[in-house]
Amino acid sequence: MLINATNLVAGYGGEPVLNGVDIELEAGQIGVIVGPNGAGKSTVLKSIFGLIGLQQGKVELEGENISDVPPNRRVGLGIAYVPQEMNIFQTLTVQENLEMGAYIRRDDYTSAMERMFDLFPPLKQKRNSIAGNLSGGQRQMVAIGRALMVDPRLLLLDEPTVGLSPAFVHDIIERIIAVARSNVGVLVVEQNARRALEIADTGFVLAGGRNLYTDTGENLLNNPAVAKSFLGR
Repeated sequence: MLINATNLVAGYGGEPVLNGVDIELEAGQIGVIVGPNGAGKSTVLKSIFGLIGLQQGKVELEGENISDVPPNRRVGLGIAYVPQEMNIFQTLTVQENLEMGAYIRRDDYTSAMERMFDLFPPLKQKRNSIAGNLSGGQRQMVAIGRALMVDPRLLLLDEPTVGLSPAFVHDIIERIIAVARSNVGVLVVEQNARRALEIADTGFVLAGGRNLYTDTGENLLNNPAVAKSFLGR
């Protein structure tokens, strides 16, 4: 198991936001976390990345307990995190953003840079452009590409398609699939539940900081209770 987060209880002071959430994901799989606002979706990612401490539970990466490991060391262990907002260096160029993503590497990352341009072709012609001047979809590509420059085993994405045009939503979804095919586990928080579950190996439906349903994406899409409450039909 690539990531095994069990009985996560965490929050920001006061009552916990997460009340015993379980997340499991294998390498090369796409996991999707959906649910209503306030369900704790983003808090799960922050807990796995170590941005907030656990009150209970544990996070294991390939069987190693990393619950007390700080975020900077989790990056070194192979976990990359792309928050929903403030996820690029707006005053730097596209190439400089990617270079910043490789800050922990001591090897020649030229080939990794070229792989990012192959994965996100729109960025190649924009490599010398200021990232803050790009479209929303292109900025999201920069953010994901920067995270991938550390060559992670697990990629955490918080709302990667929010506010994007349908064309860019399609592009980002296709890139997520491509990343998973390279044997990287991808755990995504998404408001576009239907589209996200279509590509999910495993879907986690949260409500009230707990797992309400956990199943394959296909089964969740065909679950009448999930469809009625979370998919608008």
